Amino acid sequence: MRLQDLLDVVMAASITHNIDKVIKDLNTYQRTTLPRAARTTMSRLGYTLAKKDIPRYMKEVYNNPNNLTLSSLNYKVESNYKVRLSFRDNVPKGNSPSRYLEPTTKGTGNTQAYETKFTRMLRSTGAVSGNEYPRPVTSNLAVGLGGKVKPYEYARAWSGLTSSLPRSRSKTELNSSLSFGGAKRKLSGFNRNNNFRHFSKDRQGRIFMGAQIQKPPTKGSLFDVVKPGIYRIKGLGQPSVLQLLFTYLPVTPAVPEIFDYYGQIERQVNFRVAPMLREALK
Repeated sequence: MRLQDLLDVVMAASITHNIDKVIKDLNTYQRTTLPRAARTTMSRLGYTLAKKDIPRYMKEVYNNPNNLTLSSLNYKVESNYKVRLSFRDNVPKGNSPSRYLEPTTKGTGNTQAYETKFTRMLRSTGAVSGNEYPRPVTSNLAVGLGGKVKPYEYARAWSGLTSSLPRSRSKTELNSSLSFGGAKRKLSGFNRNNNFRHFSKDRQGRIFMGAQIQKPPTKGSLFDVVKPGIYRIKGLGQPSVLQLLFTYLPVTPAVPEIFDYYGQIERQVNFRVAPMLREALK
């Protein structure tokens, strides 16, 4: 007897396992209870793979994966002889594991770095052009374990790019100059927008600030000479200082395939199914 489609893996991959060696040793009673035992095996197998084996493997290949990643694989028993695994796809706030894990997963054919929600929002506003990809400058951002930028830094940058300070300021409070690299430069053509605390400059030289594309900067002004990226204007005194938060890569980078999801699943299925089924038949 053969159990077809014993394990159905997400991304259209299916793994089957031959249990003839287990079946031939069963007595008559055990053969009658096989469907129930097989379903029990599917449930135990799905739970073990999704909640133990794959999370443990993720910790081996990824640098300090977060809790969302570690708990992202779900399972569903679809019949006595079939269990389906799938990565979580619908995440109201944040990024979907099924999407951000795909580029690093062997065998998917897609190694292009995942476009995070932050990147997609930048594209939707026109703040970046073409395939430009924001890369964090971790020395200027709060980071957690493994050097990962904390989520609130992305939210803070986005908020700063799409809004001004909550209160209006008098003319004397607005900064007439900024310093960058120790050199003061006049903000020609950006008088009122000195009130904003973040701005983005893409690789075409366009300035995005206050939720909109600004008019081209004056030749030789600070906004004209700074390199592409997202900046925070620090300090309220004279002068303020620009802090580079994100640089812009010219194209979306490729990432290495380090997550052998299918191979790991197949190895664990071959290792676990027979013992689990024998236990369920007792």
